[in-house]
Amino acid sequence: MKNIKLIITALLVGTAFFVSCDSRTQQDLEGIVSNPTYTKNVKPIMDAKCVGCHSQAGQGNYPDLDTYQNVVDAQNGTNSSKLLCSIQAGACTSDRMPKSDAPLSNGSINTIKNWIDNNYPEN
Repeated sequence: MKNIKLIITALLVGTAFFVSCDSRTQQDLEGIVSNPTYTKNVKPIMDAKCVGCHSQAGQGNYPDLDTYQNVVDAQNGTNSSKLLCSIQAGACTSDRMPKSDAPLSNGSINTIKNWIDNNYPEN
């Protein structure tokens, strides 16, 4: 009986050790990219969550978000209110984007924020 308790304790401690030894950072676990580029990280988010409405083929009279320059212009306020504020439903807008879909994940929002903070790297 004592051996069974010892084996169970060893298995529990071993399992806890291996589970806690995940080499991924918190950002990796949340899907946040620290040094994102438009092509690799931001464009896939735009294509999945924004371009359905925000493109020439889209559903309305919205600013296009289907190219690098259009996304940069949207953030800088050239074509609309700031992109980041819209996806966060910040003080600049009462409408959270995307309107017809679930909100972007915190990981996606923070990836876009990091891209903006890093001065919009393209590739």
